[in-house]
Amino acid sequence: MTTREKLIQAQKKDKLPKITVYNRIDGPGSSLDLRLFQQAMWHMIGIPEDPFNDSSMAWSKGLPRTLGITIDVGTEITAEPAPEGKLGIESVDFGFSYLYDKDEIPPIKENWLLKIMGVFNLSGVKFVTRNLFPELKSAALGGSASVTTGVAILANKLAREKFDEHQLVGLASVMEHDLEVSITGTQEQSNVVFGGVVDYIWFPWGIPGEGSFYGTSIRQEILKEADYQALKDRLDLYFLMERFSGDVNSVWHQKLKKVQGFKLHRKKIDLAYDYKEALRTKSWEAAVEPIRQYREIRTQLCENYMSKPAWEIEEICQKYDAASFPVGGGGGSSLVYSPDPKILTLIRNILKDDFKLIDYQILPYGHKVENLEGFLSK
Repeated sequence: MTTREKLIQAQKKDKLPKITVYNRIDGPGSSLDLRLFQQAMWHMIGIPEDPFNDSSMAWSKGLPRTLGITIDVGTEITAEPAPEGKLGIESVDFGFSYLYDKDEIPPIKENWLLKIMGVFNLSGVKFVTRNLFPELKSAALGGSASVTTGVAILANKLAREKFDEHQLVGLASVMEHDLEVSITGTQEQSNVVFGGVVDYIWFPWGIPGEGSFYGTSIRQEILKEADYQALKDRLDLYFLMERFSGDVNSVWHQKLKKVQGFKLHRKKIDLAYDYKEALRTKSWEAAVEPIRQYREIRTQLCENYMSKPAWEIEEICQKYDAASFPVGGGGGSSLVYSPDPKILTLIRNILKDDFKLIDYQILPYGHKVENLEGFLSK
């Protein structure tokens, strides 16, 4: 039975295959996952036989890394039957729908999700995407990369899981970046594949001596699920409804190619390590300075990183020894962090009339699949 025939049967039973993918909050380490940044800053280092033996992971100092926090803001992707020989994609929220002969899909920006589906040689399949929170479009939470990764995971499952996890991360990143959908790296993709509160140490050439791929990481779980609330009590997220991240990422790329810019970017590596250690050890006070310094470096490298709403939030934070950080490439959303939950509540009351507080929960997983029974075997 073909995949299309299985989808027709599943549709009759109202049990179409579906994946829900979840976005991330980043912080210090953001942008170090971009491909050129990984490649420019990575160097050969001795990896212990058991890299997790030392819980501080001190051996990894000096390597590019990003800490991701999975939250329950995301997108649902459903597989539906399409005419035989066709591939389709539809976005309920962004209002586009494309249907092509599966072997005649040109590699252009609009077709990036279809080109991923085509990698898996699917036929007679259409994916429909729907935001869980439509009002949070373009919130700089990694939504497009999350959807791209979700399409890759679901297509991989319909093709009976030919690619491993790191290959899916790399495939989703390269396709989205190279078709010029956005400047993306591997943090959002890894967040969808693995999830939780995780520090990702990047290996752009793969782990030496192993047959791995771009998108490879060594991962350390920073907080257990029991500690999620303690972090959430200290970290709020606000939707700013203003975004310049495409331009900001481009400027950061250009600055990376200059000596002074490269030196500034490199300072972020140590700050990312300090931040993950502060959260891992629950040294809440120690997380403030890495957030502040990382934000200041990013602003030095591109003033547009801090939009007017972001500056308004930062001015309030400065009055209360808290720290703000526009996530992603800046603009769409900003985190506000205070080691004292009471201070965070005070700031929340000040900001509530001017900014939308995103009511999120931290999740221990990056995606959830449903209704795949019967699709994983021939």
